[in-house]
Amino acid sequence: MIQIILIIAGLILLLVQQYILPFSANTQFAVFLTGIVLLGVPHGAADLLVATQNAGEKSFSKLKFFAVYLGRLFLFAGILWFFPLAGNILFIFFAAYHFGETDLHKFKTNTLSGKLFVTSYGLVILSVILLNHFEDVRPIFALFKSGTENISIVNWIDEHRYILISICGILFFTSTFIYFLRNNDIEQKDKGQFLIRFACILVILFNIPMVLGFTFYFIVWHSVLSLKNIVQYLRTGNANPVSAIIKQITLYSFLAMLGIGLFGFGAFMYMKNNSAMAGYIFLGLAVLTAPHMEVMHNMYNRIRQIKPF
Repeated sequence: MIQIILIIAGLILLLVQQYILPFSANTQFAVFLTGIVLLGVPHGAADLLVATQNAGEKSFSKLKFFAVYLGRLFLFAGILWFFPLAGNILFIFFAAYHFGETDLHKFKTNTLSGKLFVTSYGLVILSVILLNHFEDVRPIFALFKSGTENISIVNWIDEHRYILISICGILFFTSTFIYFLRNNDIEQKDKGQFLIRFACILVILFNIPMVLGFTFYFIVWHSVLSLKNIVQYLRTGNANPVSAIIKQITLYSFLAMLGIGLFGFGAFMYMKNNSAMAGYIFLGLAVLTAPHMEVMHNMYNRIRQIKPF
């Protein structure tokens, strides 16, 4: 039900943007920042709670968790800094898998065909957001030294972006066909509903600007569904009411925002416009993807064990 509500919200956003009152660049960015604070940060700030639940009856050390979590964060930051091309490719595949695993968590995706299904799904989403609106992505690349040093690669992507989108689409439909063929126990109704939802998401993302598209998918869709899954998971075998879980997530979100604010304060002197700020935000999200994805991957594995679909 919540997915239908979110898709309706996305279609309303599309109608407003296209036919009623297009959002200015500043308004789009304000909506994006608001969504990051209200939903984006909370869905990541719950990682400690999720990791604790993942441990089950095993002993859990918060100190060890933060050491490993920050270790992965700084490792990926180092890869992005010293090997930006490889780092960006890794980020795309990490994000694609994470997005796909969240949206498709009710499918059996532990097999090779399932993982290909999940990854190709996320690649189509990202390709439509980024490549279809590459004219909005280029200025972000230009903010960083690695972007200017690899301008030939950026130009190649720009020139071949629709070919790349098509390749992602072919990969998705091929992997989907193979997956459904190997899992013929999935009801036709579920297959149809999945494909209709996916088509609606793509229509929305294809026709709205990049910032609004990222806001809709990452915040309005991905973060809301992630928070829903997280709250349900944290209540598994636990008498804690939803209100108590929300209070815990709110507390960790406040602490995360405080840390982000202190860490990013010195960088604001370099943020001369919205593109600059967006660039640093996207960079921060890229760095956080690796440790966050691992925690959520373990959560979805446990969900499938507890309640196989």
